[in-house]
This record gives sequence, structure tokens and C-alpha cells, in this order.
Amino acid sequence: MIKINGSSFIIVFLLTSFRGNAVSHNHVAIEGTKEAMQDYIENVVKNERELRELSQFAIEWSHNHALIVRTSGTQILDYKSDTAEFASVTLLPSPFPRKAFSQTLAVQTAMNLLYFRIASDYDFLMDAYKDVVKSDKHIRALVSIVKDVHEEGIKQPYTVMIQRADYMLNVRDNHDYEVKQVEVNCGSIVSLTLDRKITELHRAMLKKVGMDASDRFVPVNKAAEEFINVLYMAWKQYDDPNAIVVILTFIDFSPYKFDYTHIELELARVSDGQIKVEYLSLREGKKLSLDPETFTLRLNGRVVAVVNSGTSALGYIANEAEMETRRTIERSNAIKAPSLAIAISSSKKIQQLLANPGVLERFFPHPEDAQTVAAIRETFAGLWGLEHDDQKTQNRIKDAIENPRNYVLKPNRDCGGYNFFDEDVAIKLKEFTPDERAAHILMQRLHPMQYKNYFLRPFNEPELNVVTGELGVHGFLMGNMLDGTVLRNVQQGHLLRTKLAHVNEGGVIEGAGVGDSPYLF
Repeated sequence: MIKINGSSFIIVFLLTSFRGNAVSHNHVAIEGTKEAMQDYIENVVKNERELRELSQFAIEWSHNHALIVRTSGTQILDYKSDTAEFASVTLLPSPFPRKAFSQTLAVQTAMNLLYFRIASDYDFLMDAYKDVVKSDKHIRALVSIVKDVHEEGIKQPYTVMIQRADYMLNVRDNHDYEVKQVEVNCGSIVSLTLDRKITELHRAMLKKVGMDASDRFVPVNKAAEEFINVLYMAWKQYDDPNAIVVILTFIDFSPYKFDYTHIELELARVSDGQIKVEYLSLREGKKLSLDPETFTLRLNGRVVAVVNSGTSALGYIANEAEMETRRTIERSNAIKAPSLAIAISSSKKIQQLLANPGVLERFFPHPEDAQTVAAIRETFAGLWGLEHDDQKTQNRIKDAIENPRNYVLKPNRDCGGYNFFDEDVAIKLKEFTPDERAAHILMQRLHPMQYKNYFLRPFNEPELNVVTGELGVHGFLMGNMLDGTVLRNVQQGHLLRTKLAHVNEGGVIEGAGVGDSPYLF
């Protein structure tokens, strides 16, 4: 039972000792607010026996409810799905302030619209990357495709954007929290089905330990349902009942194949069996053909209505042949989910430019947009460009070299693992040529809220760790990039990615982080 009076509350746990699947009725009360919630998991799990039984229940629940991924060992089995393991997760949901959570959800449809308008603003995109392309070959190749398609004439104005805006709870000097945006991803969003199942697992775990698992504390998570809905909308918009949906996988082997299969089955269900899904990696571009007159895209002779990219354009460094696969898709009249223009609209450079005075107003120019602009701007951390050589930029670089722990140095990449922290910030800033420096930005180093939780990983014993989380909020938009018409714009779903507090980056795929969900307080 949870009672909330003003800023304080009392949590009463009706358990702590397991006998088989039964729970004894020992009562443990935790009083307080943030401090109590930061340690609530430690107070729930009283001993090793309870930890073992809870962990085993979570693992068995995961296998029973398909909260699973393909194992890396299946690569030697010709990429088959013969073996699987449960997805790495936290034992229980992690504490997250209700007010901050509501703030991120409330601004998401505006974030969707912002990045849709950026992607539709060709002149802005080209100007944004004019310095980056001088030293970043990968970005140069992507921008070249967007430029060529624009000059040739966009054959398919409709596009689908699946966005995830990532936030941290930054701890201020007064020990209060503020929501700050880490990054925005518009290129490749995967594991939406797993996100929902993590929420469901944590509901089951909370019930197991006698805590309130209602929507008030564990928010509803339906990103996968909306993803299926918007892909179905795109397929209908193409208006060819025999056309297929192609899912572009980021490598030949994907740990999220079961997630893709769920999407495939649901698309078949909502279309009464009409939608057929095929999978394609960038390496298999020769299977595609493009009609030079109609710009119809075909895969092995079948017309393609929608291409959903599970491959991050900014994160995956494609070779020349793979870039040609992207070019073929972009030139076609298939509906892209998303288009390459949208994919490159969410780079760190764009994020930094949006923080400059007056830039948000370019995309929300009307007086009635002032509140929207303020809500978006409130989420921004400190962001600084490095392309100029003026005194202001030199002062910022000097401060970053002298105080590198106050900054993160970021290139224009998704998927993590590319950023520089601590002393590496100073080292790189000293080493970079002016062109290399211009391909990066400086961001304020955030100090996220810390709490305790157990990590459950295959073949590892659960341990109580001090951890931090990054909240991802999902948004979905379908619109016409030529006239700006928006057919659908919604916020739906979320995820929490949690890592050890002392680790700088915590990607789930890379193994440094685990899936999680918020427990609101």
C-alpha cells in the first residue's frame, strides 16, 4: 500500500520471506521520499534465499512470455533461432520521479513535429552539415544521398518517423533533479516488443513482493502496438494490397529477431493476412531492383510498399555497396520508415544547433508556439559547436581541456560507444585538426540520479549495484515531407536503460546496460 501526502509517502511491504511461492506477512515500512525510493529494492529483498527465488521466477517468466533474444552463439548455426536466452533486465523496476516522467511524455509530440520539420527543411540540413562533411566520410556519404534524391525529385513524400528521445535526471547542486535530454534517435528503433514485456515482467515482480503494480506506479507501455499501427497505416497509404513490407536488419545476425517476428505476425493479423514481411540486410542490396520509370522498388520481383529500417544510418558505418543499397531505397517510391533525411535529422550536430538562440523558432514560428518552444528548450543540456574559431569557441575549448570532467565530446553517431569522456576529452581536443573538431560537439556532463538495483544477465549471479538510468520516450509520426501534412503524431511507450553508475556508456546491445522500467514516485 502506498500513501502520498504532499511530498512524502509511506510504503508498506507485506512480505520479505519466501516459502516456495508463498510470501510471509512480515511488515516493513519505508518512510521518506527520494532517499527511501533510491534504496527500496534493497529493503524488499531481505536475504540470499529471496534473491535466488525472485531471480529464478523472473527468468522463468521471461522464457514463458518471450522476453528473450537470440544468443550470439546462433551465428555458427547459420543465423538460426535454435537457441535463445532471456533478455538482460533489472530484477525490479527502478525509481523515477513522476513529475519528471510526465514532463518527458508531455513534450514528445512536439519533439516528433520538430524533427519532422527539420528533415523536411532541405536548406537547413545542408547548412547544418557543411562543416561536418569535410572530415566525416560517413556523414558525407549520407548527406550526398539526401542531396541527390532531393535534386532528382522525391518520388515518395510520405514517411514514417519512429523516434526515441533519451533523458537523464540530472542532479543539481541543491540535490533536486532536472530532466535533461541526452540525445534524440530517429533512425532505427528496435526492441519495442521487449520494452512492453519488461514492463509486464516488472508488474509481475512487484506483485510477487507485495507492492502496488497499478498503472499509477508502473505506466502503461504500448510502443509496439503503435509501431504496428503506423506501419499498417503506411502500407495502406501505398495502396497496393499485393505489396510487401521489408524490414532492413542492421546485420545478418540480429539478437532481436524474435521481436521482428512478433511485428511480422501482428502486421499479418491487423491486415487479415494481407501484409507479407520480408527481411533484408544492407549487404543483400542486389536482391533489390528499381524501375527507372516508375521508381517502384522490388525485392526478388515483389513490389515493396514500406521499408522499415532496423539499421541506424548514423550508427552503422556502411561500406560503398551498402550505401548503394540505401541510395536505391531512398530513390524509390516505397514509403520509408524512416526516410534518410529523417535519419540524419537527429545527429548530435543538429541537437547542438537547436540549442542556439532562435533556431527552435525557425520550426515553431508562430506566437502561439511560444509555450511549445519553451517546453522543448527546458529539456536541453548545455551544448556547444566547435566549427568556429572565434574567441567564444576558443574559451569553451580551453575550459573543456582544463576541466574535461565537466563535458562529453560527441561525434555524429548513434548507438553509443563513440563518445569521449574525462581525460579523453582534453586529449582529443588537443589532437583534432580544425575539420575534425568541427565534426564533434561538446555537451554538458550530466550527473544522473543514482539508486540500487539487481542486474539479471544470462549465466551471471544477480548482484546489488549502484546504478543510473536513461529514460527513452517513444514517439510516432506519419507525414508528407513535401507539403508538411501530418497524418498521425502520437507519444506512446517508453523504456529505461540502466547501467552501473561508474560506467560512462551503457548500451544494452553492447552488454554494459540492461532493460528496465520506471517505478513512479
